[in-house]
Amino acid sequence: MHPAVRLCLITSLLVLAGCAGRGSDWPTLAPRPGEISPMVPRNLPGVGRCNDAAADCAPPAAAPAPADPSMPPPPSPPTLVAAEAELAAIEALVADVETRAGPARQALAEARAAAVNAAPESAPASRLELAEAQLSSVLAPLASADYRAEALAQALADAPDGAALAPRLTALAARMAALQQLH
Repeated sequence: MHPAVRLCLITSLLVLAGCAGRGSDWPTLAPRPGEISPMVPRNLPGVGRCNDAAADCAPPAAAPAPADPSMPPPPSPPTLVAAEAELAAIEALVADVETRAGPARQALAEARAAAVNAAPESAPASRLELAEAQLSSVLAPLASADYRAEALAQALADAPDGAALAPRLTALAARMAALQQLH
């Protein structure tokens, strides 16, 4: 027999003998008992595998959780007076953004015009970035106003007299969309 073949044969026999000879002394990638969350489904033999139609292999159905007595009932729809007050506050916020957005947009337009042919690290380019940041900070309250208006619209959907404020909510949504679109 050729010496290289004999060396390969002996090496492979030693490797196979080493793998089979030791039992549990070698590390394994199997998780230890405390490392598996009870929420992780396990693939254990006989659990979750139903080869026999008569066997009850399905896990028992979880019982629905009882209602928490400390949970408050869902809130009632706002009164028309409270809804008008909230809508007036949102409209005031949007009006404030509208008045502050004009000068910020003008400053952004001037900075863009000055930075047309400017180098990326120049003062006009820095002024442009500053003007963009200032406009973003002026328009930032619109996210809160939009959220509050949507929450009010959802609350008024359940109210009997909520339809009375629907045109104002629609007009407010259009104003906010126009402000955000020009950014």
